[in-house]
Amino acid sequence: MSSERQEHNEKNPWWGEHIHRYQEAIIYAKPNDTILDIACGNGFGSFLLSQHTTKNVIGADLSPETIAYCKQTFPSPSHLSFQQLDGTKTGIPDNYFDMVVSFETIEHTTQYKEMLREFYRITKKGGTVIISTPNKAIQSPDGIVRNPFHTQEFTYFELYELLREVFDDIAFYGQQYNRYAKKNTQNTIGKLVETMLYKRGIRKMPIAIQDQIMKSIIGKPMYPMPSDYCLTMNKEEILKCKTFFIICKKNA
Repeated sequence: MSSERQEHNEKNPWWGEHIHRYQEAIIYAKPNDTILDIACGNGFGSFLLSQHTTKNVIGADLSPETIAYCKQTFPSPSHLSFQQLDGTKTGIPDNYFDMVVSFETIEHTTQYKEMLREFYRITKKGGTVIISTPNKAIQSPDGIVRNPFHTQEFTYFELYELLREVFDDIAFYGQQYNRYAKKNTQNTIGKLVETMLYKRGIRKMPIAIQDQIMKSIIGKPMYPMPSDYCLTMNKEEILKCKTFFIICKKNA
């Protein structure tokens, strides 16, 4: 599996969407759920999940260096632990977890079918598997995957058929950037300025200065916040989203 782990750093363009996905997953977490966060990366999402259950939460990753970092950074609470695991063969007993969370993972391994079947196996009957993955039509519109960390990407239809082979019930969403959804002059200017600041050369401007510019216009920093995202179930809108967010149920 290739590596593209989210840094534990709020000052980057991807932090907001990263945390938003966990905030959406938390909605489905019950106080007595056992939870696996597979491909946990920096561990912050696992920590967030652990705040919403009293049962075991395991953050798992293939990288021993990543697990060592997580253990050092998040030594508590006591029901949160970190383990080095392979998502295609975890060694965990059947029907163990109430919830399995795996964000931006299946695009990093050619064994994605084995991984999805493993998620199904270790989830309890009535349990939930929540995944996210890039929308190939947006990330790689010419069909050529150029991200060096991605072994493949999926279109809406490819992913839907893939998940339908494994799971009993699927709720398909798109993660939508909605910072400028409200139409007004302030947002029109803000969107234009944000686009300019992301342009090559200009984006090298210190982020502190970019933040000052954006806050003076829209009252928000340059990089998106979790509140700048939402989920949509509208198929036309899903097809335009950069990231798919899918809630899968194991009913059998």
